[in-house]
Amino acid sequence: MKTSKSLAVILITTAGLGLVLAGCGKSSNKGSNPTSKTSMQNPTKDKTAKEALTSNDNLWYMNGSINYKSKTGIDAYKFDDDHNTVTIYSVGKMYKTYDDAKKANDLDKQGTLKYSFKNDSAENPIIYMKGKLSDIPMDQTISVKGKVSGKYHASDLKVSGFKVVRNLDNDDAKQVLVTPGN
Repeated sequence: MKTSKSLAVILITTAGLGLVLAGCGKSSNKGSNPTSKTSMQNPTKDKTAKEALTSNDNLWYMNGSINYKSKTGIDAYKFDDDHNTVTIYSVGKMYKTYDDAKKANDLDKQGTLKYSFKNDSAENPIIYMKGKLSDIPMDQTISVKGKVSGKYHASDLKVSGFKVVRNLDNDDAKQVLVTPGN
């Protein structure tokens, strides 16, 4: 009888410990929801193009392709949805965050433009920008054509964004407009 009581105590203790450990494991997984992690890694996932461009507080990089090497630098766009403005910088490379580019002192401000959407399409918006860049009046149109993702090798960053056609001074150029995932 004493053996069965000891065995019962051991089983109850083991079961209780198992429940406590299971509870701890469950609470530690709350912050690693695979869906939210994926969304952070890909800022365009589950968002329309309009939402992705204007709700992301990071820089968007415009270039000929994800790994295109430009002698004059890369255009970096920072959208301000509250004021419908976009500040354009020239940078030497893509950075994971706006703060990283700022710390590296690699934000050569070209100017701030007002932007608006010329159509109602959420997936393929046409963005019209007007203002002054380097004190020269200019306007440009960016037409979103589809999604793109890849790896920017110079900074070892995964990026995602959109294939776009940029019309500057009536000259159409196929480009990508991408931002790093976190």
